[in-house]
Amino acid sequence: MTVSLETADAPVDEAWKKSSFNSVEIDLGALADNYRLLARHVAGRLMPVVKGDAYGHGLTACARTLVEAGAADLGVLDVAEAERLRADGVQAELHILAGLHGPEQMDAALKIRARTLIYSRGQLEALGARARALGLKAAGRLKVDTGMGRLGVPWPEAPAVIESLAEQSDVVVEGLATHLATSGDVWADRQLERFAALAALADRRLGRPLRHSALASGGLLTSDDGPGDLSRPGLLIYGVSPLAADDPALAARPAARALVGALRPAMSFKSLVVQTRKVRAGETISYDRTFEAPADLTAAVAPAGYVHGLSRRRSSRGWGLIEGRRVPLLGRVCMNLTVWDVSGLDRPADGQALVLLGRSGEAAVDAVEAAAWQDTNAYELLCLLGRLNPRTYRPAPSSTNPR
Repeated sequence: MTVSLETADAPVDEAWKKSSFNSVEIDLGALADNYRLLARHVAGRLMPVVKGDAYGHGLTACARTLVEAGAADLGVLDVAEAERLRADGVQAELHILAGLHGPEQMDAALKIRARTLIYSRGQLEALGARARALGLKAAGRLKVDTGMGRLGVPWPEAPAVIESLAEQSDVVVEGLATHLATSGDVWADRQLERFAALAALADRRLGRPLRHSALASGGLLTSDDGPGDLSRPGLLIYGVSPLAADDPALAARPAARALVGALRPAMSFKSLVVQTRKVRAGETISYDRTFEAPADLTAAVAPAGYVHGLSRRRSSRGWGLIEGRRVPLLGRVCMNLTVWDVSGLDRPADGQALVLLGRSGEAAVDAVEAAAWQDTNAYELLCLLGRLNPRTYRPAPSSTNPR
C-alpha cells in the first residue's frame, strides 16, 4: 500500500497532486533497510545525512524512519531544517552541516539543542559569545579543510586553532570533521593522513574522548578505517552508490561491493502516456526537428519534461520503461512533454505507466544511469525529481533497533 505522508513534510498543494500526471514514490522500508545494512557494515556510529530535504526524499518522513531504524544522529543542511525536525517531534541529535551565520541563526540552533560544524576561529568565538549570552552551552565539531578546497580551517592553520579549543568554555567541541574530495585514491589517503594527525592533536589537547568524523558514502566504501567513529552516509542511505560497480576502488573490496549490491533505491519516478500516434519515416519530432524518423514508428507522448526534472540535455538520450521494456526518448525534451518510441510494444495505449526511475517488470533505470543522460550525478537528479514532483510514501514495516 502506498500512502501520502506529506503532512509530515512541507505542505503540498493538493490541487497540484491531483492535477499532476507524474509522481515520485519513496519506499521508506528501503530507507530503513539501507540504514541497517550500513550499521552492520560500519564499526562506528552513523550520522545519516538528510540535508537538502533528504536528497529530495522528504526531510521529516525520512528522518522519522531513520530514527525508528536506530539512528541517533542526523545531518541537516541548516538551522531551518533543524527547526523543522524539532517542530515535527524528531529528537535525534541534529548536526548542522552548513554551519551557523550570524547571531539569529546561532540563537535558534542553541535553543533547539542542535550541533553545528564550525569552520573558523571567528565563528567559534561568535558561537561562544551567543551561548554565554543565553546561558547555554553550544556543541559541535571543528571543520578542517584537508584538501577539499571548500569550507573549513585550512589544515596548515588547524593546529593553532586546535590549541585554542580548550580556552573556549562556552562551546563543547566534540571532535573534528573533514570532507574528502575523492574516494579510494592517493588524494583521499593524503587527506585522511592529515586528518588523523590533527585528530590525534585534538585528543591530546582537549584531554577527553572525542568523536571525529571523516567518512561520507564514498569513504565508507573505500576506506577500511577512518579517523574517528562518526560516519556520514548520504547517497548510500537512499540506496544509490556514489561509485560505479566497476570502479577500481571497489575491485579489492568484496564486502563493499556486496553492500552496494544489497542496497535498495528508495525513490522511483513515474509518468504516463497521454497520447500515442503513428510517425512516418522522414517525419520529425519536437522542437528544432532534431529527430527524424528513420522508419515508420509508434510514438508515445508523456507529460514529463524539464519542469519535472528531466533536463533538456537529455534530448534524444536515454530510456524509459513501459511494460517491462526499454523505450528510447525521441527529440528535444520540452518544458512539460517528452516523446518516446514505443514501436516494439505489444499494446501501446494511452494511460500506460512510463517509469523514468525505478523498475518495470525485469527492467530498471537507476539514478546513476539516468543522471548520466543529463550530464549530472545521482545527487542532483534525486534532489530535482523529489522537489519538482508530488511525493507519496510507502511506509516502512515496524521493527526494532538492531544495534
